Amino acid sequence: MIEVRKDEHFPVTGVTDSAVLLSVSGKLRGSRARLLGERLGELADAHATRVILDLRTLTSIDSLGAFALEEGLDRGLRVHLVVRPSFQFDRFFSSRSLSRRGLRVHRSLDEAIVK
Repeated sequence: MIEVRKDEHFPVTGVTDSAVLLSVSGKLRGSRARLLGERLGELADAHATRVILDLRTLTSIDSLGAFALEEGLDRGLRVHLVVRPSFQFDRFFSSRSLSRRGLRVHRSLDEAIVK
């Protein structure tokens, strides 16, 4: 199991030997998005290969949030997003073509854990 440290901004739970669940709520912008990028880097350094980001209580994500996800993908993480059914990504996020780089979007946590 991956060693995870307590994080007040983004709680992390080990799911398997190489996968973690990270919860993100509220707004993912600015310095908070940069913190997520740093956290994803730490998880990659700890040999996580798969990160499930629970975004079901996320209210908005800006370009820095998209860049944080790209950083995780660049570090070799397989990133799976869990979003609520009504969540809509903005035009900028959609234009980044992150799905071609390995980002997966799921509408349920169970689906993200299994895949």
